[in-house]
This record gives sequence, C-alpha cells and structure tokens, in this order.
Amino acid sequence: MNLEQLELALPKSKKGQVNQELVDLINEAETRGDFEGFLEDNIISYQSILQDGRYKIQDYIKAIEYGSYYLNGDEQAESFVKTFPDKVKRRVMEGKTSYATGAPAMYHRGQLVQAVLAQMQIPTEFLHHHKLDHAIEKQYTLMMDPGTTDRIQMECASSLMAFFKKDETKKIEVEIGVKKDDSAIAFEKKMLQMAELQQEAFVAGSSIKTLQKIEFEDAEVVEDE
Repeated sequence: MNLEQLELALPKSKKGQVNQELVDLINEAETRGDFEGFLEDNIISYQSILQDGRYKIQDYIKAIEYGSYYLNGDEQAESFVKTFPDKVKRRVMEGKTSYATGAPAMYHRGQLVQAVLAQMQIPTEFLHHHKLDHAIEKQYTLMMDPGTTDRIQMECASSLMAFFKKDETKKIEVEIGVKKDDSAIAFEKKMLQMAELQQEAFVAGSSIKTLQKIEFEDAEVVEDE
C-alpha cells in the first residue's frame, strides 16, 4: 500500500492524519503476518469504524492486525504478541515477561477491538451486498433474454433460486445500516417465483419460445404467513 491508496481508502475526515509512517505500519504488518493483501483489504473494508472520530488511525490499524490474527485461529495472547512485537521486545530486553498479566484479555475487550471483530465477522455477502445486487440483476436479465440458450436460462434460474431460498433455512440477523424496503422484498420474491416458473417449463421440455412467453407479472407474490 502507498500513501495515495491509504488516503483514498480512509474517510475524508481522516485524510489530514495520513502520513508515510502509517503506510509503513501497514506494510510492515502485512509482511510480518504474511497476509498477502488480506490486512490491507480489511483496513479498507472496515474504515466506517473511523467515521465518528473516536479512534486514531494507528490504533485502528493495530486492531485490524490483531483481529486478523485472532480470527485466523490464534489465541488472544498469541495475537497480542504478534500485533505488538516492538512492545514485547522492549519488555523482554528489560527482563520482563512478554506482556503484562491480563494485557491481551484487556486489549481484546476494548471497544475498538470489539468493533473491529464485530465487523470482521459479518458475512461477506452483507459487506458486499451492492455487488450481489448487480450479479442478481445480471442473472435475471440473462434468464429473461430471448437471445440466451435454454441452458443459460436454466443455470441463471437455478442460481437465483439457490440464492433466495437459502434464507428459508438460515436466518442471519445483522444490522448493516441499509435495510430493504417492502418494494425491494416484493421484487426479490417475484424474481424467485419467475425463476421457478422458468425452471418448471424447462424441465417439462418447453422450447425457448415457450419460456419467453412466461411474463414477469405471471409470478404472483405470495406473502409470508
């Protein structure tokens, strides 16, 4: 990561605080942890934590590094030691233990670390919901396009059904700041039912011409009981 990339990644309110020292901090952590870009992606993905101005960028970077170790399987103490190598080295040189008793646990319970961990444990589909919207729209367009083959229509219909039906067996309650309104939910239900109609027609051996006669309005939305 370079200075320009970091400036673009962080909130506007933090751009004045960005300097080469912070860039070096990120790059050193990337190399030390052998994250292969994973750390940088996390720093960019969860920067909304910095919006309210409560936390310093340097502390945020360290919390991201700690969370990256912790969620990859390291224990609290191991994650703490890896995140603060200079602090650990200084204590050892002074003849002390690697860290003060309870330091990893206290750091782990801190508000900033907890905020980072909460963000990092949100399923990827919620963090990138806007990208999923584009993918869904593309699949729906292909499913309804007269120029596509029966096989492509079938694959798109099956994919849409798999995506929308997964919520019937697994409900994830996560607040992501953007809630779908009733019209969006109704549209998704219509898309699912349209996909089901397409699939049924395809399985029954209908030609592509017959499939194209299935109009969007034919799929009535059935409200959940």
